[in-house]
Amino acid sequence: MFRILIFSIFSISILSALEGSVHRSTSNIGNLPVTNESLGCPAMNMNWMGKPTVNKPASTWEKCGDLCYQDQERCKAGWTWTEEAFYKGSCSLFNNSKLMPNQEGAISGTPFCPVEDCDHHHFTTWWDVVSPCFKKRVQNQTIDNPELCIPEPNPTMKTKIDDSIQALKTTVYDSEELLALVDKMYENVPTDYAEYCPGDFDAMITYLKVVVMIPPTFLIGAANYIGVPITTVALCFLHTQEGRKFFANPKVNENMRTIVNVYAEVLNSSDSISVFNDGRYGWKSTCAKRLVKYEEFHGGFKSFNDFFTRDIKDVKTKRPLDNGDYVLTAPGDVALSYHAMNVDFNNSLYMKNEKYSLLQIFNNEPSVAQPFVGGAILQVYFSATKYHCYHAPISGEIIYAEKVPGIIYAIDEVNAAKNNDLIGGKSVSPQEKLDLWLELGQNGIIDTELYLAHVATRCIFVIDSPILGKVGMVFVGMTEISSCTMIKAKGEIVEKGEKLGNFQFGGSSGVIAIQKETVEESKMGENGDTIWRDITGEWLMGQKLVDLTPL
Repeated sequence: MFRILIFSIFSISILSALEGSVHRSTSNIGNLPVTNESLGCPAMNMNWMGKPTVNKPASTWEKCGDLCYQDQERCKAGWTWTEEAFYKGSCSLFNNSKLMPNQEGAISGTPFCPVEDCDHHHFTTWWDVVSPCFKKRVQNQTIDNPELCIPEPNPTMKTKIDDSIQALKTTVYDSEELLALVDKMYENVPTDYAEYCPGDFDAMITYLKVVVMIPPTFLIGAANYIGVPITTVALCFLHTQEGRKFFANPKVNENMRTIVNVYAEVLNSSDSISVFNDGRYGWKSTCAKRLVKYEEFHGGFKSFNDFFTRDIKDVKTKRPLDNGDYVLTAPGDVALSYHAMNVDFNNSLYMKNEKYSLLQIFNNEPSVAQPFVGGAILQVYFSATKYHCYHAPISGEIIYAEKVPGIIYAIDEVNAAKNNDLIGGKSVSPQEKLDLWLELGQNGIIDTELYLAHVATRCIFVIDSPILGKVGMVFVGMTEISSCTMIKAKGEIVEKGEKLGNFQFGGSSGVIAIQKETVEESKMGENGDTIWRDITGEWLMGQKLVDLTPL
């Protein structure tokens, strides 16, 4: 699963200021001095003086900075924002001006604050984590700055979205059992999550109708720097035992599958390309381009999913294979999650408060799972902003290939209760509390990765290698779309490094299973040692995971 944990660092960054536009001063902006060489982002209790080129409403100072960045013909010097009420303020843009200190309540910045502050997130409220216009759209209010909004999809797509979500509502209202669950999950939302939650079930329906229109945005400070709108809305409910059971209910899961399939249509449409802009939430922003190595990939993206499933221009050069006969290679650009030895067939295997078994991982098919009993398992994670295709880690014949549907929004019993007390009884500011939610709130979903390996949608391959025996691969599609594809089938011969498929947008994980005999016969497994003792934390596709050269 691509990791949906969002974190932040409470500090102030330094941005370049326009030459001569700032008075040299000993006044402090946060913990940084104001000089004509640097300007904190933002500058507190300071404002640009003189006549502004334009005044606009803006609900937060960040949006004022966004407006300046978009309109640098009228905002060459910078911007000043003053709060008028909660989520309401006035934004002034300046061309020729000087920054003056000690203006109580004013917040100011250069044209590049916060859009090009790549080291810190800037979210005043939870609403802004989802998208810049989310709050006003949910509440059906007039949007002050429509130029900052992510455009809505076409009317036909909006109708499909509404219909799919209305079907979920009908399912729940037709079931006394589900109505009781949604009432309880709302009542039991952890106190620290209540303000980051839609409210009751009807409110969740309203929120879903808006978030399913929003392609994933680029988010500075988010894990993988990517927004996950549906998960952000559902998270507070997933942190309850009733919510966990609600989303695992077969009828609800089928409704959620329909919803995420419509969302996949949104992300496959040309409407989703709107997030490829140079603004703060855009995948063509300065900060995004520093993260995504666009030069490595084929460009000309026609949709968000086209970007997410992008191919490397010269994969043989950019991802050279370790061709050692006994070397098992990384199936993609991955990071280590967990590993285990001597795995059992049907007894639960516990790691980090989670459990799974070979039988469940391999679709409850004993003949597929049995060869890996007593062997070794490695679980890896596919980062959402990197290459998102998976490849064969060894050469051989595909003797099993199956796509298994699963639970879309799943979390285990232990992790549903993880980090539910964010502030620990301490007195914290609203911004500090939001930071804790961003940092810790989604850990439960992240740490449920192993559980998802046997309940989420997954693509299962078993390759019979003439050198390493049977090697099992389970590619797990998780939130938001929980989808994987298979471009190879049973009976085909594949070479090491050959592409097997890809994930669509969503969290992504992979499990590799090795037979006991292969482990015991290898130098790495001599005397019962773990074969994973020398593994590193991250790999590019084709790099060595483990050398299983025999004794």
